[in-house]
Parts: sequence; structure tokens; C-alpha cells
Amino acid sequence: MPFFRRKPRITDAIYGNLMTSFGRVVDLDPMVKNPAMALAERVVAEYAEQAALLDAATYRGSTVYHLRLLAGSWIMSAEASVPRATAEVFEEAVAWRFEPLARGSAVLAHRISALARGEGERDVRQAW
Repeated sequence: MPFFRRKPRITDAIYGNLMTSFGRVVDLDPMVKNPAMALAERVVAEYAEQAALLDAATYRGSTVYHLRLLAGSWIMSAEASVPRATAEVFEEAVAWRFEPLARGSAVLAHRISALARGEGERDVRQAW
């Protein structure tokens, strides 16, 4: 988010609307779904302890699900399918939802957002 910009006011209703909206569209397009899933799995692997705490507080697989939808929102934003501001609000909403469930877990939302925006380091080694 830009410096000195006011954070959005997140409520359960806003969070639910974002999850419902992106839950409906992210999985429809494999060109969004597959990269989003890869990013979510990477972040969950990097922050396995926080992900386990979040899953324990909610349900198994919930962390990957939420992060996949967030990554999908950033991918769609890059394609101009949704406004960047929507992805920014969704990032703050996921961080807002995660933090009370497991202290320090808001970092997952910010990490996946940075990776989805292309701000992270790249592993250019060949897998084979």
C-alpha cells in the first residue's frame, strides 16, 4: 500500500463478500487458479507454523484456500480484471482475519501479495 494511505475498514460482511466473489471466479480460469495455488502452497511451506495454527483455529486447508483466493485477486488485478484497490483491500482483509487467530500470521497475506505482484525473489533453478 502507498505510504500514508488510510487502511480500509474491514468488517465480517466485507470479508465475506470478498471471499464469496473471489471464490466464484478464481477457480474458473486455470490461468489464475494454478499460479494462485502454487503461490499459496509456497507461502504455506515458508510459514508452516503459522499455517498450522491457522488451520487448527479454523479447518484443515483453510489457510491455503484463503491465500489462493488472495493470490488470485492479485493475478486478476495484473490482468486488469479487477481494480488494484480491490486486491489491496482483500490483502488487508485476509491479514485482518488471520491475525486474531494466530499471532503474527498477517505476514502470510502480505508475503503472498508481494510474491503475486512480482516483488519477491525468483528461484530460477531448473527442477530437473
